[in-house]
Amino acid sequence: MERIQELKLGVKPEAAVSGAVLLQSEYSSFLTFNAQKETDEPSPYGGFYTTDAGTAIVEFKGCLVSKFGHPNDEAAAGIPKYRELEVAYGICEVMNSTWVRELEEDNNHSFPNTDYSSFRHFLIFFHDSTFECIAKDIMLSLSEQPYSEIINELGSRIAAE
Repeated sequence: MERIQELKLGVKPEAAVSGAVLLQSEYSSFLTFNAQKETDEPSPYGGFYTTDAGTAIVEFKGCLVSKFGHPNDEAAAGIPKYRELEVAYGICEVMNSTWVRELEEDNNHSFPNTDYSSFRHFLIFFHDSTFECIAKDIMLSLSEQPYSEIINELGSRIAAE
């Protein structure tokens, strides 16, 4: 059975304006967004207050497939696989993913020895969208550069492949 688990990578997407941008080729996949990190100051509503952490640059190593868009945060609450999740905006992994198994089964028709057991199902919740992908690994870094410079730099990396 699938289970969604939050990954503790030190930041989460900013709730109001996540600003998520996906740059992807056949060989590389990058997702950027406005990031927030927890402070040490407790919130009266539970948890801790957050502060700006800059722009998150998330690289998905060995990305096989991705989905970006629907659902937004309001619609996700009505979707059964997300209903029990206690993460409003966050970076998660889907354990025992049926999507990974489906991809492996699809590929087994032409390549009977396909083994996708090393691939992971990542899920990131934003205010206006959701990102999901199947990849081997996730790497997150933060930048204080202007957004346009980050996008140009990532675009140049993709163009040089």
